[in-house]
Amino acid sequence: MTESEEWDDSAGADRPGKTRTWWHPLLVRLMDHVLAAAYMVLDEVLVGKLPLRVDILLIRREAGQISEAGRRDLAALVPLLNRFTLIEFKGPTDALEPGDVAQLFGCAFLWHSQQAERIAVDDISLIVLAPNVNEAVQDELCTLRWQARAEEAGVFRVVGSPFRTWLVETDVMADRGEPVLSLVSRVFLRERRRIIGELRRRGHAPLLWYALQQIEQFRKGGEEFAMQHTDCEYMVPLEEELQMAVLQSIPVEKRLQGLSPEDRVQGLSPEDRVRGLAPDEVLRRFTPEELAAGLSEEQAARLRELLERRGKRE
Repeated sequence: MTESEEWDDSAGADRPGKTRTWWHPLLVRLMDHVLAAAYMVLDEVLVGKLPLRVDILLIRREAGQISEAGRRDLAALVPLLNRFTLIEFKGPTDALEPGDVAQLFGCAFLWHSQQAERIAVDDISLIVLAPNVNEAVQDELCTLRWQARAEEAGVFRVVGSPFRTWLVETDVMADRGEPVLSLVSRVFLRERRRIIGELRRRGHAPLLWYALQQIEQFRKGGEEFAMQHTDCEYMVPLEEELQMAVLQSIPVEKRLQGLSPEDRVQGLSPEDRVRGLAPDEVLRRFTPEELAAGLSEEQAARLRELLERRGKRE
C-alpha cells in the first residue's frame, strides 16, 4: 500500500472472535518504554472468570517520575492518567462500534469488584483511544445519557459517567505531532514518511529507534506472530521507513565506523570518489604504468605532446 492509497475501515478490524492487530502490542511497548519510571503497563488484562479483557492497564507506582522526554512523547495522554487507568485501543485499521464504550465500563466494574484493595472511584480513569470519535460512539453516549465534551483538540471528556472517562482521537494527535499516538494513528499509515521525518527533526529519534526495534522483534516472530495478529502487511514498509529515519539521525562518522574502504565507496561514481581531491593527490596514488594503462589513444598522444613541450622548455 502506498502512502496515498486508502483502505476499508473494516479491514483487519479487531472484532470479537478475530485475532487482534499488531498495533496493540506496539502501543503497549511504546507506552511501557515511555512510562516505565512511574507506571506499570500490562497488556490484555483479564477482568473476570469469563474471557473478558481490556487492552491495557496502567498501574501507577508510588515512586518514580516520568522523564521530561517521556512527557514530550506522551504529552496529551500523561495528564489523563490516574492511579489506575483502563484503556481501550482501536488501531488505525479499526473503528469504534456500538457497544464498545458500554463493554469498557462493564470490564471496569468487573475489575474494580475483584480487587483486594478498596479503590476509590476517583482513582480510576478510562480512556478510549481511536482514530476518531465517530457517530457510533456519539449515539451510544446519547443512549447512556452521557455527553462527550471537547476539552482540547482531539480530547473529549465524557460527562455523566461513573468514572473519569476520556475519548482521544489518535488521528488528531498525529496532526498535533504527539509522538507515540502518531505512530499508531490512521494518519501514520497514509503519511508515515512525513510523520517520521517530523519526529526525527523534533528530537524523537530515540523513540523511532525503539519502535523499529519492536517491529523487528515482531517480524522475528514469523508465522506464529502473523497468525495471532492482523495488519502484518504494514510492517515491512514501516520498518523500512523507520530504518531510514534512524540512519539519518546517526552522525555520518558513526555510521561509517567499522566499514571497510570498499564498503564506504560502494555505489559512488568515479567522479564522486575523487571529489574534493586535488589532481596531484589523485595521481600520487597510481604508478606510471597504471596511469598509462588507463589512457585512451587520444589521451596518450596528448600526454606525449605535453611532455615534449615540457622537455623543450627545460
